[in-house]
Amino acid sequence: MISDVIITNIIASGLLVLLVYLLDLNEKEPPWTLVKIYVLSILFTFLFGKLKSILFSHYGWEFPELINHYLIAGFAEELLKFIVVILFVWRLKSFNEEIDGVVYYLVVAAGFTVLENVGYSFRFVIDPYLYGLETGEMMPYQDALQRIVMLRMFSGHIFINVTTGVFLGFARQRHRSWLLIPGFITAVLIHGTWNLAAVNGFLGWFALGILVLNISVFMWTIRKSFYYKVMLRLKNRLRSLIREAKAQQINPDTIVLLEGIGRNLSCLRRFEGTKLKQTIREMIVSLPRRIQSENEEDEQKLIEKIVHANGLIGVECAKDRRIFFVSMFVRFAVPGFLILIILMNFM
Repeated sequence: MISDVIITNIIASGLLVLLVYLLDLNEKEPPWTLVKIYVLSILFTFLFGKLKSILFSHYGWEFPELINHYLIAGFAEELLKFIVVILFVWRLKSFNEEIDGVVYYLVVAAGFTVLENVGYSFRFVIDPYLYGLETGEMMPYQDALQRIVMLRMFSGHIFINVTTGVFLGFARQRHRSWLLIPGFITAVLIHGTWNLAAVNGFLGWFALGILVLNISVFMWTIRKSFYYKVMLRLKNRLRSLIREAKAQQINPDTIVLLEGIGRNLSCLRRFEGTKLKQTIREMIVSLPRRIQSENEEDEQKLIEKIVHANGLIGVECAKDRRIFFVSMFVRFAVPGFLILIILMNFM
């Protein structure tokens, strides 16, 4: 049973972090930096859980419902994630855009979620497992494990920390550290209300409202980014060149090549920060400002420029997507699996 719980949770958590990575529509953060943050979050969550268990069992603490939701769960758990972010994320060189705050905060939240999910799994699947051993019917156990893992893969921690990550990104990039305070308070309030909603039966509506809020602030933050503004500039340049090329009725292959560059621009999202900026700058310089094909020599130079611009992204687009997804999943899942195996010996 232990291996089932660990492996199932690690797969779910690995997929979650991979999804966070792929949703980063701007320049990609260094994968191994995200793995490091992910593992550190798991370790800190483990230490926090042990401390919380010792204090509550030793002193026999019991609190009213609201204090449990907002102070014990909301404040304490968000403070833990906040500490991890400040210690290991705040000074990263790769943290160079507002949207990066969302990405890093969600990776921290995913690390917190995976260890918490292991605890939930053991709590809710032990009885079905024992029932299966007695009767030979393991379906209730499998169903319980699947429900716990799949329902909690996208737990409240992920919903809560999108908005908090936006505050973090603006605090860092706009040099306004005071924004960390309202960001933290917002996370505590959302966390506490999330737990309260779960207990009182209106979690679905609350989660829907938070989801709409998260999508709105996420897209707004993307529009503020270097990537979005420069890519918009590139796309507008390409549209202008294509219109001009069609008007001048130049070589149709040149038009096809320009249209291909426009379609392949999304491949730049796989690049990490430094390479992304370098490639975009080189493309902007390489693309002609206007289409000039008064004679054969000028048209040949034009084609050479466009071929060069296309080559900047052509190799990246040619990569096997399956290899890319598998390699990214392995980067996140394997370290998480190993660290959980070690921590289970101390739980």
